[in-house]
Amino acid sequence: MRVPVADLVGNPGDTRDLTRAVPPSSFGEEPWGPTITAIHGDVDLELHLDAVVEGILVRGRLGLEVELACARCLTPKHESLAVHVAELFVDPTKRSEDDDEDEPGYELIDGLTAIDLSTMARDAVVLGLPVRVLCRADCQGLCPRCGTDRNQTDCGHRPGDEPDPRWAKLAELDLPAD
Repeated sequence: MRVPVADLVGNPGDTRDLTRAVPPSSFGEEPWGPTITAIHGDVDLELHLDAVVEGILVRGRLGLEVELACARCLTPKHESLAVHVAELFVDPTKRSEDDDEDEPGYELIDGLTAIDLSTMARDAVVLGLPVRVLCRADCQGLCPRCGTDRNQTDCGHRPGDEPDPRWAKLAELDLPAD
């Protein structure tokens, strides 16, 4: 999602608010992370753009409704995310030669007249995702033997019914008792 900033570039101290709801497709076709299966509705932007000497500072919040898979049973679960962002889009002409950063980060584009919020938004959303999503606190997950969803059906398999095949060879060891 490209945002024109020609009015801010070169005018440190100038500011502009960017508040709108935009469809997720405005940020391109790349995935929003490995665990997001869908985004429902628009992405709400509540951003503040500040012109600084080094470029454009973008601060604010992104709000969106995502669908994530349960970590145990893979059932889809809807989550509301509100992620905060604070990123500097650097004017590449102001970058010093002795700058030892490996990655350039976010830069002004299109002849210093625009910024692209797509990568920043995706990065912020991935970092704002919960570490582990459960459809409910007592989710029993999938059976490791047959794959049945234990929340819906009892397949009869119990943990410990048979030894873990990764450790089965250890049972053949004849170790002294002392």
